[in-house]
Amino acid sequence: MKILCDRSVLLEGVNVVSSVVPAKTTKPILQNLLLHAKDDDGGGITLFATDLEMAARVDIESVKVQKPGTALLPGRELSALLREIGDPTVTLASTDQRCKIESQGGSFVLLGEDVEQYPDEFELAAGKRVEVPCGSMLRMVQETVFAAAREETRYAINGVMIDCGSSCMRLVATDGRRLSVSYQNIDSAEEFKVVVPLRALNTLARALPEDDDTPLAIQVGDKQISFTNGKMQLVSQLLDTRFPDYEGVVPKSADTTVEIDRVTLEGALRRASILAASEMRMVRFEVHESSLNLTAESSARGRADVTIDAVVKGAGGSINFNPDYILEALRVCDLEQVRLDMSDDSMPAKFTLGESFTYVVMPISGA
Repeated sequence: MKILCDRSVLLEGVNVVSSVVPAKTTKPILQNLLLHAKDDDGGGITLFATDLEMAARVDIESVKVQKPGTALLPGRELSALLREIGDPTVTLASTDQRCKIESQGGSFVLLGEDVEQYPDEFELAAGKRVEVPCGSMLRMVQETVFAAAREETRYAINGVMIDCGSSCMRLVATDGRRLSVSYQNIDSAEEFKVVVPLRALNTLARALPEDDDTPLAIQVGDKQISFTNGKMQLVSQLLDTRFPDYEGVVPKSADTTVEIDRVTLEGALRRASILAASEMRMVRFEVHESSLNLTAESSARGRADVTIDAVVKGAGGSINFNPDYILEALRVCDLEQVRLDMSDDSMPAKFTLGESFTYVVMPISGA
């Protein structure tokens, strides 16, 4: 195999499929990616990688194929080399499980493995199919993945649910202490609820372009889900688990509504959280007639007291939050004004962070 290609285009494709390559595995061959140079008139290459639970494929057309063939190359090393090589084009030539990468910056040889020993691509059985704009899907992923559980012991919610129905797609994530819901109206009558591994959606987010209205096709089978956009496809196993009833968690009413400038709130909360105790991360929200007071205290470090303007409706009161939970959500919010609906410290509070972005947080009660 021998190809001549644009380095940056190749690097972009390699980065997408390399994100599937496992850092540790009992099957070292999975730490490689498959590069197939086509021999048809159009030329081009296909990059493929899998960890047996997830697989990614990228087709690249802007490649000059001088000799068709297939090579199995170490994914992380190939990605690192392409990042460091400064030349606009590179040549890859492989024979006998050795691939030589040449550019004006030097010559490098990567040792590959036997192509025949690498797993085949997933065959996704026909299932339900919907389309959503790439930019909208990226927004929904960004507005939910941060709230999903990371602990392996919380397997039941160690993923993000995609809930399709009534011409609407919702992404929902929770770790038991907070819940994030993001949605997008779609032109489809399909209905399904599936839980997608967190890692699969993080990989998808790296591959999706921002502010792009091109369609992302989502196909759901019995045990797998695929995301396809143009020349990129990601296939993942689904989590076989029952997701919590999220609709019953979202508060339907509140005693107090607070509207606050997002930038002001984020800055004030960051300052106050510096002095939140490390053993219990907590900032107290005290709602007054036209202001919000944020306080945090640590017996070993000191006390913070910050007051910001707010538009308040209702009874007012106080409630305690883990500041990190609020800050993580504000980072992916693009509204100028955010709204907090709250009752007391025994009830979940709701933050409205977008026209289609709702965030529910359990307060720290009895503190």
